[in-house]
Amino acid sequence: MVLAASMSLHQPVWAQGADGQAPETGTGNGKMDLPALAPVPMPDASGNFAVTDAGNDRFQGSVRAKIRPVQHAVLSAPLSATLLTLGAREGSRVKKGDLLMKFDCTPLEAQLIVAQTRRKAALTKLDVNERLEKIHNVSKLELSLSRSEVELTEADIKGIRAQLAQCSVSAPFSGVVTQQLVQAREFTNPGDPVLRLVNIDDLEIEMVVPSSLMRKLHGGDHFNLHVDELDRDIESTIKYVVREVDPVSQTVRVIGAPLKADTDLLPGMSGNVSFEFSGNQATAPTGAVKK
Repeated sequence: MVLAASMSLHQPVWAQGADGQAPETGTGNGKMDLPALAPVPMPDASGNFAVTDAGNDRFQGSVRAKIRPVQHAVLSAPLSATLLTLGAREGSRVKKGDLLMKFDCTPLEAQLIVAQTRRKAALTKLDVNERLEKIHNVSKLELSLSRSEVELTEADIKGIRAQLAQCSVSAPFSGVVTQQLVQAREFTNPGDPVLRLVNIDDLEIEMVVPSSLMRKLHGGDHFNLHVDELDRDIESTIKYVVREVDPVSQTVRVIGAPLKADTDLLPGMSGNVSFEFSGNQATAPTGAVKK
């Protein structure tokens, strides 16, 4: 038995005429010319691109972006101790290596003295047992325990010295203290946040764009960032496109940077990024107004 199945192909709405039939679009060679599809507009109010010109595969778009620091860190207390002094306060500019925090390590210093005394006693005991071992007047177990006791005291000393090295905290990089979370003379525990340090001299631009534009954005492409707080444009370039798509919003993150250093730019500022696409290349709009 042979089963025959028939299928009907439904034409899309744009390929149908007013009577529901396909319009005559033939060119005489048996081929049908399909109308060109324009890019789907996307709203720019929520951070997506807004198509403004779809002719000849050229269009412009804008997206919201923010300025962020490349280097920033929350410096925490390394140990349980009283914070004696702070080398910087909110708004202070510091250099790499400057002293930021100094803790009271008197208890640790006392522990170090005790550990050193125990090591001295252990070395004396080991010396005696080694002398006795030469005249076969001590067991091998006793001699081995004496050596282990010396090693344990040396390990204690090493651990205490490592903690003492954390009694002072220096700036890991140059920047500005933007937040102070602990006052001097307060007691801290390991991991308690004390200062937030931000390098305001090395900034980058973060934006979120539709994933459909990944093929049009490349490292080195130029764009304009109109900063709201400054009310002027900043010429910038794309550093890289994060190679991960958010499956829910269908967007990707793009990281850029200003072409020139600008002392007026600060972390947290935001604005609109303007692109002009020609084929698969993104450039700064030629008609952008520089203020």
